Amino acid sequence: MRSTFFDRPLEYQLLTAKEEWLQGEPIEGKLSIRNMNDERVSTSTVDVLLAYGNFRKIKAGEENCWSVLHLENIQKDLSLEGNQQLTYDWRFNLPSDAPITDKSGSLFLLFGGGDVLDRGGRLDVRTKMMELLQSFLQTFATQFQFVQKSPKYKDGWTEVQLDPPTGSREFPNLEHVMCYLRMVEHNLELKYRCKIKTLKKNGESVKVRGKNLEVSQTMTSDDYLQTSGFPNRSRFREMIETALSEAKPTVVF
Repeated sequence: MRSTFFDRPLEYQLLTAKEEWLQGEPIEGKLSIRNMNDERVSTSTVDVLLAYGNFRKIKAGEENCWSVLHLENIQKDLSLEGNQQLTYDWRFNLPSDAPITDKSGSLFLLFGGGDVLDRGGRLDVRTKMMELLQSFLQTFATQFQFVQKSPKYKDGWTEVQLDPPTGSREFPNLEHVMCYLRMVEHNLELKYRCKIKTLKKNGESVKVRGKNLEVSQTMTSDDYLQTSGFPNRSRFREMIETALSEAKPTVVF
């Protein structure tokens, strides 16, 4: 992918080899700076920033619409002769709990001079869940026949709605499970928010109400990885079964 930003007399061009990344993956590319003047030009700094932006706030031009996750200083006190061009390689890792791209926002690479947050180039970093999280959710879907909705980024977590199979005898009172996942310091953190139908007596009548049940779990690398290094789907199934057991009804209606 390529993006160009003009801050006359300088032209910045950012280039990446990929168009899509997974959480925790390395991201790398080249940044070229060209002086379009015949005379020497200096700039105090050249930076590449990784930042999360909300699409609505970006479009509206709101102040402080960026949340910076990483700053990569490319060069300080750069001086270019007339019509000179310099190219720099850069590389760093995306955070393991990096926000995924969804309908509301995405990670971006911002690049340029010292005021890059206000007036710089930008490149959308389309980010998906790391394979470990995908494997966990696939276990949820294939082993328990839950239907997975599109994932979202919410408050530092990847959020996925999972609906029980239609006509489920095992979970007849369960409306859905909101599953929250993230990697923190090599630990897989999980939260399940189960929306369950319950009966509530109001005078002589009985009404169906909804209540939320929350279960939290943490898995270490010894838990979520096999000795071969592959995801431990058997352990995933056990953890999901434990969480869902809380949502099994004592009364079926």
